[in-house]
Amino acid sequence: MVGILNESDVIPLYYQLKEKLKEKIKEGSWTENQKVPSERELMDSYKVSRATVRKALSELMVEGLIVKKQGVGTFVARSKVLQNLIGELSFAEQVINQGMLPESKVVYAGLENSTDRYQSILKCQENVKVIRVRIANKEPLILETLLIPDYIASNLLEENLESIAVFQYLESECKLKFTHSTLEIEPILVNDFEAKFLTIDVGKPALALERIIFSDDRACVIQKRIMRGDRGKFFFTLGEESKKEEYILRLKFDRS
Repeated sequence: MVGILNESDVIPLYYQLKEKLKEKIKEGSWTENQKVPSERELMDSYKVSRATVRKALSELMVEGLIVKKQGVGTFVARSKVLQNLIGELSFAEQVINQGMLPESKVVYAGLENSTDRYQSILKCQENVKVIRVRIANKEPLILETLLIPDYIASNLLEENLESIAVFQYLESECKLKFTHSTLEIEPILVNDFEAKFLTIDVGKPALALERIIFSDDRACVIQKRIMRGDRGKFFFTLGEESKKEEYILRLKFDRS
């Protein structure tokens, strides 16, 4: 493993090293649960100081790519669960496609009055509300809230919400045809309620997603997800040559 870094580069050595090590993980040279070379080995291989190695490794830990086991060493972290934000709505299908076992645990299910905002979106006074923990290989990954107008899915609460594929149910039983959606993504730090069900510490980073799903021109589902930042990542498939509105990914920045 020889990988001399460019000392004349404007990019700091620790950052160059971090990027090289990250590529080893992404390309599969370093595999899940494999022990990372020692600080001394990395120093010798890349001709850098111990401080440079430690800073590079520290940043990889922050990004969730490696983990330190006290008294044992540093290892490549478990692969993150991919979530496709365009097209596939089913968490279970995406988890299965990655060779893992999906589960759901219901936190709450019931009817509730719409807030003013939800009423303006869903055009109803009362919603079916379902809160579930979405689990892959026995590990909680997502805290999901679904809001569906009562007139659309009045019988949903009679179903086994820990085993049912809700979006398939809405298509087959409620005759919805999902046509498009809008999506907002925001980085957050989890609160005590979210931390409890995701089994992480309060204040840990996560991604909050709110998706409004339409059937033709009617908003029919609001899907809210809190996804652990250390165990998941998202990807998009974009049509670069298309000028259609649905292929444009826009970022909205808070100006306050």
